[in-house]
Amino acid sequence: MFSSTTHTSNTVQDWLVERVADYLGRSPHQVDPATPLAELGMDSVSAVSLCGEIEDRWSLEIDPTLVFDYPTVAAIATYLADEFVLAA
Repeated sequence: MFSSTTHTSNTVQDWLVERVADYLGRSPHQVDPATPLAELGMDSVSAVSLCGEIEDRWSLEIDPTLVFDYPTVAAIATYLADEFVLAA
């Protein structure tokens, strides 16, 4: 699938930034991957919807608590990249 966890993490992070920006009505450059989603203004309904999008995009089963266990875009991207490596 991807050659490295870092590449995968960056690719996933870029996608997540785009999706979070869309939920928040911001441009992607206004979404800091290191800032917790709650601090960015993302509510729980949007967070659960994001989990559904992750499932659809990468055919993974994601627990809706993902955004609480990994509260930043960067943390979610790293978690998902690790999942891709394990699945490969």
